[in-house]
Amino acid sequence: MKTTILRTFFFLTVFALLSCQKGESDFVSREETRVSVDCLSQSVGQNIMARGDWWIDINGADWISVSPENGRGDGVHYQMYTITVAYNKGGSREGTIYICQGQVRCPVTVHQNRCKFGYTGVSVADSLYQHKESTTGINVNYEYAAGDETVTLTAMLSGAASAGLSVPRLESKDFNPGSGALFVPISGTPTVKGDFEVTVFADGKNIGTAKGSVAEYVAPIVVLDPSGLPAKWNFFAAGYTGTGPLETEQGRHWDYDDPDPHVQATSGNSEARLTAVVNKPGTVELNGKQQRYTFNPAIQVLSMIEGDYWLATIPVMYFTETTRISVEAAVSSAAKGPGFYILEYSADGNNWIEAPSATEFSKTETGETWKAHYWNNARSVVNAPTGTRKSFNPDDPDETYHKYEFPLTGITIDDGNFYLRLRALKYKYDLSGACTATWTDLKMLEVNFVEE
Repeated sequence: MKTTILRTFFFLTVFALLSCQKGESDFVSREETRVSVDCLSQSVGQNIMARGDWWIDINGADWISVSPENGRGDGVHYQMYTITVAYNKGGSREGTIYICQGQVRCPVTVHQNRCKFGYTGVSVADSLYQHKESTTGINVNYEYAAGDETVTLTAMLSGAASAGLSVPRLESKDFNPGSGALFVPISGTPTVKGDFEVTVFADGKNIGTAKGSVAEYVAPIVVLDPSGLPAKWNFFAAGYTGTGPLETEQGRHWDYDDPDPHVQATSGNSEARLTAVVNKPGTVELNGKQQRYTFNPAIQVLSMIEGDYWLATIPVMYFTETTRISVEAAVSSAAKGPGFYILEYSADGNNWIEAPSATEFSKTETGETWKAHYWNNARSVVNAPTGTRKSFNPDDPDETYHKYEFPLTGITIDDGNFYLRLRALKYKYDLSGACTATWTDLKMLEVNFVEE
């Protein structure tokens, strides 16, 4: 309240000083008797207080306009009118407007400064890089423009680092009213590191010199997040049960007559595919039909022997040597089937890299040694309620389950397929002889990223 009273007192005092009074019954007061502006086109608001009708007369100054041109006041409240001036392209000038009421004419002088358009400096926008085509140029700064100016800009380069560069002649009318900058491109490919200078001319007049530099190009490190995982084939977790062919879309893809037997991931990457690569596939009659694959509810393949493998094909992006993955699997066989499997990965499906952390095995009788990531045991090959071959609990895995985490050393995949396989090795689980063609089971396979 105190502030409002003081402000009101201040304005009343000012208006009292600037009043043009006609008499007791009516008066008019204006905020300023003189308004000064620069050369730019602009508008300035002014307060008046009047009692009764008022109007504004512009005394022949065609570069000045006002709005509104008239009004009616109550002698208590302030009213605003706006003075608008055009851009001044010449010397300083003055004009007078009159706030009128009856016979009273209260003058307000409008003073506009002379035109000050000019260039305020030049600069090279960014550094250039050796043996890289220029993407930069020269900023030519200006002020107090009307916006309709035109100019021809030329430039001269000097210094060893200017080799390979040029500045084309530029005719421009891209001025904004007031202050701004014109951009003159620098063309070419610099061949020498170091500094250079550029002198700019506007309509032939030197308006300034700027320094630039050519640096050695260092390619930026772009880190892209890999994608495509997880890819999971976990038939128990997906609710698959029972024995024999599964009459679902997944099961039909494994029919004997299917030219491309495979199964899509049960969760994760829907484009990931799992199949079995068997050189001499066998068949058996199941449910009145010849089959070589079945669900039990693990996926089973018939006739896998040494060198055959389970193959996961996973579409991915941005896999590099720094990408870390985890592989979880549980694989088993009938008693005479493969007892050991090696885990390998590839970027093309042809050149395979062995995953780390394999366990070493040996056969005492022959002194032969080999490594494996997955293997059977006595319980896993016994097809009985006490065995684990045909049962699997992801939350409480059996001895056939192992998990490995490792970086993908040796491969790069920007956009393509990542291949992972479990390749069958020579011996059956008890080392009593080589594996023979019989049923082999893949209970689950899950591939995922390892969080850093």
